[in-house]
Amino acid sequence: MRVCLYHRVSTLDQNPTLAREELQGAAARLGGEVVLEVEETGSGARNDRPGLQKLMDAARRGKLDAVVVWKLDRFGRSALDVLANIRDLDAAGVRFLAITQGIDIRPGGDAMSRLMLTMLAAVAEFERDLIRERTRLGMTKARAAGKHIGRPRAAGPSRAEVEELRQAGHSWREVAKALGCSTWAARQTCVTGSPTRPG
Repeated sequence: MRVCLYHRVSTLDQNPTLAREELQGAAARLGGEVVLEVEETGSGARNDRPGLQKLMDAARRGKLDAVVVWKLDRFGRSALDVLANIRDLDAAGVRFLAITQGIDIRPGGDAMSRLMLTMLAAVAEFERDLIRERTRLGMTKARAAGKHIGRPRAAGPSRAEVEELRQAGHSWREVAKALGCSTWAARQTCVTGSPTRPG
């Protein structure tokens, strides 16, 4: 069995010696050969950590049979990311173990593995709902404070520029092309004096 040991060192736990020893012991109990050992420092909220990406790439290329982590939160903080990564490992036929929490998700899905994935999916959905709710509340608060929501409003052409080109006989399309804006922005400038859409 080709095993990857993965450990993300948190800023609160700067000494990874204990985790490293436990991971190596777990690999030995599995009867596996450690072919990849990744230890990195970084935020668990980021799913683009270089070591994690190296692990996932090795799994997708069929170079791993099992991934062993110390705790689930050392694999990732976001339930959405953890679930997505474990599903990718499962699809690649790679077993996932979090040794201090008794989590063992086997590819092919025995009953316990399916239960664990279902629970992770539920936590991920809850996390997704919380993110949506926080976003919605933040936008409501920003609107109440008079802030613009959405893309930044780009400065459009001046009314004088548009009128000068129109009086010279140019079409709306030609005016827009000459001034580097949309035909809507050019028309709106003449109607309201401003090309920005009302918020």
